Formats: sequence, structure tokens, C-alpha cells
Amino acid sequence: MQNDLTSKIPLRENMKNIKNIFSYTYKIDKSAYFLPALKILLNAIKNALSLVLSAQILEMIYQNSPMEEIIRPVILLLAMNFLLTMAASVLQEEWIGPIRANVRRTFDGNLAAKFQRMDYSLVDSPYVKKLYERIQTDNTWGSGMTNIFWDFDAIMGAICNLVCSFTVAFPILKIIFTSHSLQMYLGLVILFCVLWLLTLAAAKTEAIYHQQLLNNPMDEYPPEVMKEYISFSWTWIMRCLGGEYHFIKDIHLYDGHDLMKKYTSENRREQENLTCWSAKSGKLGGRLGLLRGSTDGLMLLAGYFISAAYALLGTFPIGSVIKFAGSITGIFRSLQSIDANYRSISLNARKQASTLEMLQISDEMYKGKLPVEKRMDNRYEIEFRHVSFKYPGTNQYALKDFSLKLRIGERMAIVGMNGSGKTTMIKLLCRLYDPQEGQILLNGVDIRKFAQDEYINLFSVVFQDFKLLSLPLGQNVACSMDVDQSLALESLRQAGLAQRLGSLAHGLDTYLYQDIRDDGVEISGGEAQKIAIARALYKNAPFVLLDEPTASLDPLSEYEIYSSFDSMVGDKTAIYISHRLSSCRFCDDIVVLHEGRLVQRGSHETLLKEEKGKYYQLWNAQAQYYT
Repeated sequence: MQNDLTSKIPLRENMKNIKNIFSYTYKIDKSAYFLPALKILLNAIKNALSLVLSAQILEMIYQNSPMEEIIRPVILLLAMNFLLTMAASVLQEEWIGPIRANVRRTFDGNLAAKFQRMDYSLVDSPYVKKLYERIQTDNTWGSGMTNIFWDFDAIMGAICNLVCSFTVAFPILKIIFTSHSLQMYLGLVILFCVLWLLTLAAAKTEAIYHQQLLNNPMDEYPPEVMKEYISFSWTWIMRCLGGEYHFIKDIHLYDGHDLMKKYTSENRREQENLTCWSAKSGKLGGRLGLLRGSTDGLMLLAGYFISAAYALLGTFPIGSVIKFAGSITGIFRSLQSIDANYRSISLNARKQASTLEMLQISDEMYKGKLPVEKRMDNRYEIEFRHVSFKYPGTNQYALKDFSLKLRIGERMAIVGMNGSGKTTMIKLLCRLYDPQEGQILLNGVDIRKFAQDEYINLFSVVFQDFKLLSLPLGQNVACSMDVDQSLALESLRQAGLAQRLGSLAHGLDTYLYQDIRDDGVEISGGEAQKIAIARALYKNAPFVLLDEPTASLDPLSEYEIYSSFDSMVGDKTAIYISHRLSSCRFCDDIVVLHEGRLVQRGSHETLLKEEKGKYYQLWNAQAQYYT
């Protein structure tokens, strides 16, 4: 796990972070770096040619050369500038921009896909949860991969300009070094010292600026203050801007304008007074820009001063003043730029290190290779054999020495108090987790040996915390872009949604909710449950599992849904989970869990006869709700 961004790390770790982010994105598309490097080289060549040709033009003017001779380098300078600028623009607009946009989308998409494909046991682990928080923190400001590309271009540009500037300056430096003149050497030493001191000053300021950006002033204030002045007020501001008008009527009716004013505009101003982070950041940026401009101006002034002195001494022609001043200052500006952008790219690569760490996590569950036998009669037998399981990061068993054999084609109810292990049993059955001890067998074979995708296809599950997506109704039912229209309609009809479906103008193509489409429909909690049940029916799997998806309903409503669903599943094996015993009493086989252990099993009537049993105790405790 990466350290906090404000902590110092060794150069080797910085270089490793930079290498890792470049290597990963380079594999996505190599041209995302090759083409920009070509564009940068063209710009560096253009700058060098401009310097050389400008010096030549000045020299010809100084020597009173004929106008027809002067016009040739002028035309060449303009033509080269035009052609190289056009080539760089075409590269950027036609190739570099679209390619890099695709790399950014792919990079973000890979992270999303990683979450979707990662073993659920990892997704739910403390390590991944903490890493996800780290990713959120690392990306709270900045532009992600865009920053990496900007930094790469800046460093490559500085390197190319450094090479070109040195190439232009070399012949003049050779003249100075071979002059054997103390004055010439002294002038060069003075120039280099001035330029180096200016470069160091600029680098130091850049470092201070980056450090102050990292040490966000908001962190200096108590969390409760920041929660009130930032989180709460900003939430209400965004809700107002986002058009959430449903609460406005209450504000009008109860004259709550002063209340909301306190939590929006006044709190927002108070936040600015407390933190002034944006203002401080802007001032820092402005001062940095001023320093950069001053440094460049002083560098150029020093370069021209020494170059003019050399020209007056007759060391080199007057035109070389431009070449020498421009190239020497170009060398130091390039060194300064490399240093500044190295700091920037180190920070941005470090911010992406947590994302790369997430992308490189290997699945821990064995996927298996055995094909699952396709049985037309759905005769599959499941057995839990001495299974024990603890969730990651905990020491308490969710299931302990649990053994159970599912009777094929029958209805089984799993009941017990909250936290008794009911949902854990289903998660293990569906291989969202693997047990630490014991085995789960399918037709006598450990389920870990089966190909995981094939094994999961045996189950249709509706969990208590099921989710519907802001996508068309048909795609929500099919969980696929390809929707079997007739099967989806029949599943919704069986789930009891036929009447609402008939009122939808776009039928199965109707979007749920309005997150994506303004013409999306809002659905009630009960309708959402029916759609989730239709999704389970659509899959047509041999095992159907309902894990308290109706827990928010009253006991009688839940019983009605469970009873009607029982007729929908036909000859499939169905498992109903609830902490309400009334909902599942129609099942012939009821399993009672308590503190992760199977404590009773039998029919409703049989279990009620055991007056010292857990089922009898729970039934009488809940009887007031359904008798």
C-alpha cells in the first residue's frame, strides 16, 4: 500500500512509479508516446531553426547585404515555421488527441472492469476497501492520466530543446574556449553562475509550491468543522443546482429560507474564510508564474548582455548574439523545466500507483476447469460438509462446522435471527467466497473443481440488497445487451408487473430512473423487487434463491410474495431465506440457523413441537406480527 502523498519517498521509488505508469499505458497504445515525441521534436527543430535563421538575418542586415539576399532566409524562416507548425497541429488534432483520449478511457475502464471481474471475496476484503479509499484520496484533485501526458510532453520538450540549444551553442562555445582570453573565460563563468543561481531559485520555488499544494490547508481544521462547512453546505448547493425541487415546497410552506441560506451561501462563505484554499492556491500559482516570467527575463537579459560584450570585443559576429543568448538561456530553461516537471510527474505517477496496485491484484479463488454436467432434469445435489467460514479481517466464525444436504426439487426455508449465517451460506453456495474449512459438493464433487462461470450459472439469486441499473427495463431483466423479448415479458408477467408494464410507452426499452435519460421512469420499492424476481426467473437456473429481498415489507406482504414466487419456480430447487418464520412456513423443509450453526431442521409443524428449540422460541417471539 502506498504511503500518504505528502510523505517523502526515495528517488528509486519515484522512478519505479513513473516507469510503472508509463509501462502500463504504453501497452494500451504505443503511439500515445511515439507521436507526441515526434510532435515535440518538430517544435524543437522549429525553435532551433528560428534562432539560427534569425541570427543570419540580423547579421545580413548589419552587414548591409542586398535585400534579395536577405529575403531568402526570411522566406525560409516563414516557410519552415508554417510547415512545422502545421505538421505538429495535424499530429495533435488527427492522431495524438484521439489516441490519448482512448488511452484515458481504457485506463479508467480497466479499473471498472477489474472491480466487476475481481473475486467478490477480494472486493469485500479490508485490503481492497482500504486501497479503494486510497484511490479516491489520490484522485481528489488533478486530471489523472491527462497530467501524466502533460508532464511527459513537458519533459520530452525540455530534453529536445536542451539538445537543440546545445547544438546551436556549441560552435560559439568552441570559439570562446579556444580563444585563450581571460576576459572571455571570465564572462562565460559569470554568465553560467548567474543562470545557475536563477535556475536553482526557480527550482526551489517550484518545490515549495508543490509541497504547499500537497499540504492542503483544509486538513488543518477539525473534521466536524469541515463536515459542516464543506460537505453539508456543498451537498445542499449541488442538490439545488441539480434540480432536486421536491424539497423546495417544504421550504416555501414552512418559511425555511433563512435555514437554507445558512447552510448554503453563508456556510460557503464561512468555508472560504476558514480554508481559503482556492485563494491560497491561486495566489501561489500567480506568484509562481511571476517568478517564472522574471527568471526567464533575467536569464535572457544576462545572456544578451554577455553576448553583446563578446560581439563588441570582436569575438564573433553580431548575428551570433541572438544565437548565443537564445541557446545558452535555452539550455538553462530546459534544465529548469526538466526539474520542475520531474517533480510534477513524480507526484502524478505516485497518485496513479494505487490504481495500478488495484489493477495488478491477482484473484485468490481457484477457478476450476471441470465442466458442469448439463442435466435436463435439473437433478443436482448440493451438500455442505463440515463447512466453517470467517469473513476477511474478522476472527469470528460466520458459519461453524455447518453440514447440510439440499433435497433436489423441493422447497427449503433457511430461517434464523439476523447474523445467524443465512446470507453467508448463500454466498458460499454461489462461490462468492470459499470456506476456510470443509467442502461444498455438487453431485459429490467439490465445487472448486468446476469452471466458475459454468457453476455460477446454476443459480438465480435475489439478495436483500439487490440493485437495478439506470438502463432499459429489458436489459435489467436480462442483464445483457441481448434481450429475449418474449422471455423477458413472460418473466415480468409472472413476477406480477404486467399492469405497470402495460402503462410504459416504450415497453422493455423504457429506462429505469432518470440518472441517464430524462424520460426514465421512477419505480416503487415493490416494483423494484418484482423486477429483481423477474430477473431471477429470466435466468431459468436450476437453483433459485431468495435472500430476504422483501425484508423492508411487512410480514404478511412478504409471505404473499414468497408464496406466489413458489408457484413461479415450478420444479426447480428453491431456497427461501428470512428472519421471519411466517414467510417460509409453507416449505416442507425448514432449516434453523443460530450463531453460524445448524440447530434444527424439519417441517413447521414438527419444529413447533420442540418447545425447547430455537424455532419455537422465534415463532412465539414473532407471533404478534402474523397471528
